[in-house]
Amino acid sequence: MTEKSFLANRTHEVEWSGIRIMFALADEIPGIVNLGIGQPDFDTPAFIRDAAKQALDDGYTRYPPAKGFEDLRYVIAEKLKAENGIVADPDTEIYVAVGAMQVIFNTCLHMLNPGDEVILMDPGYDYYSQIRLFGGVPVPVTTHESNFFKVDPADIQAAISDKTKLMIINTPSNPTGAILDGEILRSIADMAIANDIWVLSDEPYEHILFDGHGHTSIGSLDGMADRTISAFTLSKSYAMTGWRVGYTTAPKVIIDEMEKLMEHMVSGVTAVAQRAALAAISAQQDCVQEMVATYDKRRHLVHEGLNAIGGITCLKPESTFYAFPNISSTGLSSWEFSKYLAKEHKIAVVPGSIFGKAGEGYVRLSFAASMEQLKEGIVRIDRGVEALKLRAT
Repeated sequence: MTEKSFLANRTHEVEWSGIRIMFALADEIPGIVNLGIGQPDFDTPAFIRDAAKQALDDGYTRYPPAKGFEDLRYVIAEKLKAENGIVADPDTEIYVAVGAMQVIFNTCLHMLNPGDEVILMDPGYDYYSQIRLFGGVPVPVTTHESNFFKVDPADIQAAISDKTKLMIINTPSNPTGAILDGEILRSIADMAIANDIWVLSDEPYEHILFDGHGHTSIGSLDGMADRTISAFTLSKSYAMTGWRVGYTTAPKVIIDEMEKLMEHMVSGVTAVAQRAALAAISAQQDCVQEMVATYDKRRHLVHEGLNAIGGITCLKPESTFYAFPNISSTGLSSWEFSKYLAKEHKIAVVPGSIFGKAGEGYVRLSFAASMEQLKEGIVRIDRGVEALKLRAT
């Protein structure tokens, strides 16, 4: 038997995450400043941890319902109506998932047949493996720095074909920090309705917004409730990445399939994590506001620091905790630049090409790190860029 011949063909459609490759490289370098990791550097708020501890004492150690605890689904329904403008039946249209990632995976599994096309943004989060695993065909639509990385609806229209089954939108956007406003989302919605296309709306950064910007969920727009799968997570807003709990709202036919499959996959989201999620969503949101205020201070530091480096330019992100600086003037590819910084200057960033072909010439830098780390990181990037200039002379 030849090497790997026993594996199903579809497994080869899943690629190793470029982000994880950079993490592995960074882990091998003592003293590295890691600004590549995309998770809050805060501890989960104490009241959420306390709720989990109480849940253990209260006996939440058994199998949970596959769709999620009823009281949690009802609280999610209240949140969706109040914050997102989405009216969802907690009994039939809400599902508690293992983070937003499970929602993305399940959507591709339940929706895609071989040859179905999926429109997604470039640069944008890496959905490629999930799409290809189930025979889907990714169709990237380029966004441009000149337009603050906001997609032009005309470019989406040009990408639609008779094979288009699904569009994936991620707003606020990882890695660019771009926000799609209501006008752009309305245009996308009109195209989805006119062409009978489903939309997967991935919204993990819905609360991390700056400069008075708001967030609009496309599922709240007229005509979109019956064709939108909206994915949310507690990971970013509440610093709960390791708890692995998120949720979705979608038409009953989709929720039924997700619930049915959950029984065969993992039975349900960890009971204690669900009780912690209930506490997080039910409480006053002061903890979220405090974290966002801290991110905002870091954002200004990073934006100013990067733009002070000769040859580096960077838009000020409207949201998320990522900056996406343009490093094309260095003459290195994004992978070359990232590896160079890691190995020679002990600073880890993520190559922009991980997020699509249009991400080439950029790197992603996370400011979910302390001010001290960010200041030192910028010093090291500056030193690295200056060293490249000297080599070129």
